[in-house]
Formats: sequence, structure tokens, C-alpha cells
Amino acid sequence: MKVVFIKSFTMPGYQTKSDTSLLMSSLSSLCLLLLVTCVALSVLHNNESGSKTKWKSLLFNYQNMSDTYLSLTAANKDLRRDNELLKEQSAWLHEQTKSLNRTAHLMSGGNIALSLESSHFKEQIVNLTSTHSQQAEEHLRLVQYTSDLKGNKLNMSQTITLLMDSNTQQEEEGHRLFQMNSLLREELTQLKGNTQDILEINNNFEREVKNLSEQIGALMNNDCEKASKYNMQLLERSTELQEQNQNLSTVLMKEKQEAAMQEETRQDEMERMMADMHSINEAFHSLDLYCRHDTKERICKKCQESWRLFETKCYYISSHRLTWSSSRDWCQTQVGDLLIINSEPEQSFVSESSKSLEPSSSRLWMGLTDAEEEGVWRWVDGSLVTSDEQYWLSREGLETEPDDWKLEDPLGEDCGHMDISEDKLHSWMDGSCKTPYRWICEKNV
Repeated sequence: MKVVFIKSFTMPGYQTKSDTSLLMSSLSSLCLLLLVTCVALSVLHNNESGSKTKWKSLLFNYQNMSDTYLSLTAANKDLRRDNELLKEQSAWLHEQTKSLNRTAHLMSGGNIALSLESSHFKEQIVNLTSTHSQQAEEHLRLVQYTSDLKGNKLNMSQTITLLMDSNTQQEEEGHRLFQMNSLLREELTQLKGNTQDILEINNNFEREVKNLSEQIGALMNNDCEKASKYNMQLLERSTELQEQNQNLSTVLMKEKQEAAMQEETRQDEMERMMADMHSINEAFHSLDLYCRHDTKERICKKCQESWRLFETKCYYISSHRLTWSSSRDWCQTQVGDLLIINSEPEQSFVSESSKSLEPSSSRLWMGLTDAEEEGVWRWVDGSLVTSDEQYWLSREGLETEPDDWKLEDPLGEDCGHMDISEDKLHSWMDGSCKTPYRWICEKNV
């Protein structure tokens, strides 16, 4: 029986240790099977006839088995050599696997780091987008504010020009009044001189009367008749002198009255001029409160963001709601206080400015309270509310504000607010200090 052995080849790098063991086991089993076959054939040939042909056949089989054994031996050597190569390749593959695992671990860490960095970049992109939007809004606001400043600067320049012209006129009027005062002083001096002349005339008249009296006494001793005639002449002369004195007194009285009237007129003009100068100084002082002039050009301060300028004060109109005391605390943190109304223009400005916003409610707290004494309303600076600066709400058929309504709060209504949905000059109301409303703050520039 001829046994054919087919040698299998495998690609390096694709065999494993388990495949090699399986192949070696198969070869051992095959060798054992061939040995058993040879023994069996030997036994069969011994039992058969010892013909020459059979021995030849046996020899042929033996030769085949020897060839097969040699082939198997060569194949075994090849398999061992392949096994060594496979072991080397397996060790190389093991090292490559470790290297790949390390590389995979490093790549995994790098992937995590890249993911974190990508998230960070996304957050930065979102923040930059938001910052860009805010900067665009700020740019628009600054453009608008610059335009407003230019308008305010133009108005202030016109106001300064008007004030300068008015000041020049007042200086001219003052110079004219000064000249008039000098003329009046000269006239008064002349009147004093005239009065002195009249006094001298009167003294001369008294001396002349005295002399005449002495002469009358002398004549009475000498000649009564001559004395009587001379007495009549003296009486006539005395009457004339009295009439002259009376005329001079009348003229002097008229001149004194005219001088007094001119002096009074001059004093009135001086007082009016001083009042005008005081008004101009106050106007310049009010201007200096928020516009400094340490350079050739006035530079006006601005109220901080969200505050509005009116005359010499800044006003803040809230969009949120708080109680009266909390509203006042907020204003005081901004170096201000709740609103105090001092004039009708201020009342109109605050009402119209409040209407220009998007209101969450139409009622706004002011710095007005009668908590210390019911019915005696005071501002937060302690001053009383004057009768000529009150803008309480009044409705037909209903009780006029303030009414101290106690239906919602048993303690009554001790804090003042304005309702911008009503007429701007009739919008004040009293309310419970615990009710949350919007509020208005004010502070100096």
C-alpha cells in the first residue's frame, strides 16, 4: 500500500500557536498509524506462503514505507523550522500588538483631549458670537449717544451765547445806571448847596430882624411916629422875607421829593439789575454743575448708563418692582434717593419719561410718605410738601387722593406713588408701603 503525504504550507504571519500544535499532533498520529500498518503487513506476509512474489511485494512496501518515513522526517524538519519561524513571528506579532495597544491607548487619550479641546473651542465660539453681538449693540448705543451729545453740545453752546449776550446787556445797563447814579449824586450835591444858601439867607434875615428890632427900640425913645412908619415898613419887609422863605422852602421840598423819587427809582433799577445778575449767576452755576470749563470748550458730564439727565439731576426709572422701603434702599446704593418733585416741568419730565419705557406696571414709587404723622406728607429729605407743588389725583364722584384706604392693608396707605396712566399733573396717589411697584430715583449730576 502506497501512502502519499501532502505537505501543507501556510503564509507567515497567519498561523497561530494552536494551529502548530494541532499539526504536530496529526503528524504523530500518522506516523503511529504507518508503524502499525507495517507491523500488520509483516504479520500477514509471515502467515502467507513465502513465495518470491510476496517477498518482493513486502520489500516494495517496505521501501515505500522507508521513503514515506524519510519524507515524513524531512516534513517534520520543515515543520520544526516553520514552527521556529512561527514562534519568532508570534513574538514579533506580540510586540507589535503591545505597540499597537500603546498607540491605541495614546490615540484614545489624544481623542479625549481633542474632544475636550473641541468643546472648549465651541464654547469660545459661542462666547465670541455673544460678545460680538454685545459689541455691535454697544456700538449702536455709542453712535446714538454721540449724536445726543452733539445735540446737547449745540444746545449748550446756544445757551451760553444767549447768556453771554444777556450778561453783556446787563453790564451795559449797569454802566448806564452807574452814570445815572453819578448824575443824581451831582444833583443832590447841588441841592445841598442850594439848601446851604437858603440857610444863609435865613440867618441874614434873622440878623436883619434883630437889627430892626434894636432900631425900633431906639426910635421909640426918640420919635414914636417915625417908629410906627418904620415898623410898618419893617412888617412889610418881614412879610416879603417870609414869603421868599416859604417859596424857597417849597422849592426845596419839591427838589427833595424829586430827588427822593429819583433815588427810589434808581434803587429799584439797581435791585432789578442785581436780581437779573443773580439769575444769570445761578444759570451759570447750574451750568457749571454738570459742564466744567477748565478748557476753552465746555465739556459736559453725562449721567451713568440707564440714567436720564434733566436740568442738574439724573433720574433712573426702574422696570422691576419692589416695596417702598426696598426701592429707597436700592436708590441709596446708587448714591441717590427716591424722587422729590420741586416743579411742574420736573413732574412733566418724569411722567413723560416713564411713559416712553415698556411699563410692567403704570405705578411708580416716589420719595413721599406720611408715616410719621397721618395726613402730613413729607419728602424723604424731611421737607414738607408745599401747597403749590402738589399733583394729587382727583376723580369725579370719588374721594380725592390721598384717601388712606385700609381695605387691603389695615395699617393704611402711608407711601406716595404716581400713576402714569392718569393725567401727568393729576397723578399722585397714596398706597400701602408693602405693595411692590416700580420706582424712580434721582441724584445730582
